[in-house]
Amino acid sequence: MEEEKILESDLRHISFVMPKYTPIEKIGEGSFSVVYKALDAESGRYVALKAITRTSSPARVLDEMMFLKTLGGRKNCMGLLGCFRNEDQVVAVFPYFEPIDFREFISNANLADIKRYLHNLLIAIEHVHSNGIMHRDLKPGNFLYNKESGRGMLIDFGLAQYEEYSEGQHAEGGAKPAGPLLFFNSVVSKTKPPGYYERDGRPPMKAPRAGTRGFRAPEVLFRCQRQTGAIDMWSVGVIFLTILTTQYPFFYSSDDIDSIVEIATIFGHAEMRKAAKFYGRVWRSNIDSIPEERIPFETIVESLNPWAEVGSDGYDLLYRMLDLCSSSRITASDALSHPFFDDLKTHENCA
Repeated sequence: MEEEKILESDLRHISFVMPKYTPIEKIGEGSFSVVYKALDAESGRYVALKAITRTSSPARVLDEMMFLKTLGGRKNCMGLLGCFRNEDQVVAVFPYFEPIDFREFISNANLADIKRYLHNLLIAIEHVHSNGIMHRDLKPGNFLYNKESGRGMLIDFGLAQYEEYSEGQHAEGGAKPAGPLLFFNSVVSKTKPPGYYERDGRPPMKAPRAGTRGFRAPEVLFRCQRQTGAIDMWSVGVIFLTILTTQYPFFYSSDDIDSIVEIATIFGHAEMRKAAKFYGRVWRSNIDSIPEERIPFETIVESLNPWAEVGSDGYDLLYRMLDLCSSSRITASDALSHPFFDDLKTHENCA
């Protein structure tokens, strides 16, 4: 984890929690918060101070605290030690957790390391989903993992939401057919290069688009109104593929159009047409780099990382995580029972 010196301007924002907590160094920064390693004067233990930016929605901050209260401190989900507010500044206090840098982890992780990492992550996701909640922003940066202890911690519930089920909406597929997928305000839609997305005159579709580029599920990119915890499992699959190939990030796109094209170059036109139909959309493209049939994950992994140890069980789990159709994508609960983890569970039972 990168560490930075704390500037005087930083201290002004968190001064109201001092001297109870003494900031030591900045250990993380995102769009909505800055995180500091600090010393708890009373206990003498290290903690993490998350200073939430003033521009964050008050409702979003409240939701995150509620999710942490519901989930935190159990099943590999980060616990909340306290929360302080001074006017429009909020600081949340968490136990300090020392993770390995993800790039360092994937550079020398063996199969046992990969299994422990994924197993820890799935325990957290199963806990989140069992409470009817979607994390909606799964990525390596939001899952802290300590290789030495073999423990992981899911963090950042700022985009989490309760899953709402609407009868008949996604149980068997997407909503009513809505025509071609509409992308707007894009150079692609204006210039129509060799490969492009068709559009019509109807108003653009709006749907939740949470998450980080490269980890968004197909249903998010296809702008489906109804989204479930399956979006998190797609993200886990992307993380799994990233580890196996040692390519981080694996998907590196600038917008939703590029994201879908990246996915299509792996899954091919045939699978993309099926997925689009499932979500009530239409897939049309003549991009030369997209094959008609999918490229097997085995081919991708072996070409990018010839030394990867995966096995048939590992590939089976990967295929079931990276299923374009959300209804048949494996759940966290079923993934934990997958044969890929059998020897890991046997080892734990004997320990």
